[in-house]
Amino acid sequence: MKKYALALALAGVPTSVLAQAAPATGPVSVEIVASGKIEVPAQRFRISVKLTGKGKDEAAAGVALAANRAKLLAAMSALSIREAQADASAVPSSISSLMSMFGGRSKPTFSMEAVEENSDAEPQSTATETLMFDAPSRAAIASAKPSIEANSGVLEDDVIPLLADYLVPTRQAKAAAIKNAQIEADAYAASLGLRRASVSKISERQDIAASALGFVTQLISMFAPKSEQKSDEVTVLANLTVEFQLTR
Repeated sequence: MKKYALALALAGVPTSVLAQAAPATGPVSVEIVASGKIEVPAQRFRISVKLTGKGKDEAAAGVALAANRAKLLAAMSALSIREAQADASAVPSSISSLMSMFGGRSKPTFSMEAVEENSDAEPQSTATETLMFDAPSRAAIASAKPSIEANSGVLEDDVIPLLADYLVPTRQAKAAAIKNAQIEADAYAASLGLRRASVSKISERQDIAASALGFVTQLISMFAPKSEQKSDEVTVLANLTVEFQLTR
């Protein structure tokens, strides 16, 4: 009776459950999360300029700010430095490409200077905005500093190396990620006495924790002090999930 009861019980169990319970004798699927990284020489350098204009009131300060901006843009253009534009083609796979997705200038802000009670000086309004520029080299940035200061601007310290095009480097990073995934799949296959047969699936879906850690690492390396002799390079990353079939 026990034999019949066991047979009846097994008849109601899905085939997939039996396959999972049985020893693996057929193909084995393995899913690998892999990263690819390449270093590319910078093609442009992102800088920020804090620009001001002063006047007796907000309207006058705004006019002065606009005049300083126009003169600064002309001076920067003469040095082949252009106002940064948002790059719609950039994919936010790294800090560098994320920065490329933003550009332009901030909205002007206004403040009124305080004067001493017994002073004869008239209070002035100050208009301030931040403009982002892309320079072709660090030498061009150094050449632009006198023009920036002459037009009531202050060059901020951070200079961010960027690329002009992220499409090809991103594809190269993806190829590197697939190669790394193949190496890991081969290690699994060797430990199981199998061989890597084929790729059954590739996904670009990101792991949130891994992506966040990668961005923090990039931020640290991007703003860390660099040697004067070391050329600026841009790190391009790609994270992929690759599924392989292992067979005998």
